Amino acid sequence: MDYRILGPIEVFDDERQISLGGARQRAVLALLLLHANETITRDVMVDELWGDDPPPTAVKVLQNCVSALRKELPGGPEMLRTVGGAYTLVVAPGELDRDRFERFLAEGRALLAAGENAEAAELLRDALGLWRGSPLSDFAYERFAQDEITRLEELHVAAVEDRVDADLALGLDVELVPELEALANQHPLRERLRWQLMLALYRAGRQAEALEVYRDARRTLLAELGIEPGRKLHELERAILSQESVLDALPPRQRQRQPAAGVPPGRLAASPPIGREEELGLLEAGLEDALAGRGRLFVVVGEAGAGKTQLADEVASRAKQRGARILWGRGWHGGGAPEYWPWRQALRNSRLLPEPHADDDASRFRFFEAVTHALRAEAAEQPLLLVFDDLQAADEQSLLLLEFVASELPEMAVLVIALGREDTARLDELGRHATRTLRLDPA
Repeated sequence: MDYRILGPIEVFDDERQISLGGARQRAVLALLLLHANETITRDVMVDELWGDDPPPTAVKVLQNCVSALRKELPGGPEMLRTVGGAYTLVVAPGELDRDRFERFLAEGRALLAAGENAEAAELLRDALGLWRGSPLSDFAYERFAQDEITRLEELHVAAVEDRVDADLALGLDVELVPELEALANQHPLRERLRWQLMLALYRAGRQAEALEVYRDARRTLLAELGIEPGRKLHELERAILSQESVLDALPPRQRQRQPAAGVPPGRLAASPPIGREEELGLLEAGLEDALAGRGRLFVVVGEAGAGKTQLADEVASRAKQRGARILWGRGWHGGGAPEYWPWRQALRNSRLLPEPHADDDASRFRFFEAVTHALRAEAAEQPLLLVFDDLQAADEQSLLLLEFVASELPEMAVLVIALGREDTARLDELGRHATRTLRLDPA
């Protein structure tokens, strides 16, 4: 099967394009694809598809759409399953173009970090080649698709920037200028694109135009956001003014972060997880986003022995090698643990966790805000990987705090990985804030 959402929704069975029916039926399939291999209840689907005022026939319409999709999809009820009052669409690894894109992107970024620029450029082009237009373009005004559309569009631009980095490292400066000029016009607030355009212009012998790009970026940032350009952009301007020779061979972006002073290199996981390449690829892409200041939450669900902790351990090893600080906490099954125990464990060697003073709603909100502010300040100094293990044993206040922090992650250099079993409380609520919920079958 080949499911495609990086453009208008399409489904192919080998060479045969499958008929998806009308707009509502296509929306049902899109929603199921966004929650592939997850169990999603009818009530949640009705809420996502119709909002706060569904028609009395909504459940019946949903059932009819599911029935029609089963007739079209090979495997029928085995592929689109009913589980109690819920549905699960079974999607094998690599069948959804979004997942292939994210895997290629993660692999391309790893090659770029290793200095394998030609291979990185090729793989990143393969990733971008999967796009056929705006993601989920059939559902641009549907509430259920908005968060994923925004996330994917951001990821697409970042992938283009990565590919430009690879091309700059290969010396394609002159060829890149027209593309970068168009990209900078489309995304005037993205300093990385301005940086790349300045470097390409300078290397192409167009120093005055490179400096004008900086001045235009500064005017735009001051007018739109009231801020000055970032340090990297300012340093590049100074280097161009000084005509520093290092610019002729300067890598476009120092992708391999060095550990902060005093931080020993992280150990590699004792036994890297086998057969989890797709999950590692998704988490690696999330780590890359977090290192770039676009925080992410991933929820990993599985029974004991499924490999949740081993997977997080491998990501932690990679994150520490990239210069991130690792914070790890876990729930306690034995009883008697104080509130916020996973948070107390994760932050035990820092001053990030203030003491809550009362348990009323207003005090709790102020406490959540204080924790979020402290995390943001800490992440501004050094990116963070925050892992919470055994969340099925966590207290409800810890989970509520995690939801609150997750809502603020997109503007923080923090990757959060939440590990738990299927009986973890508030799992659906956490999933709504997560970039992805990964469900692991026993190894």
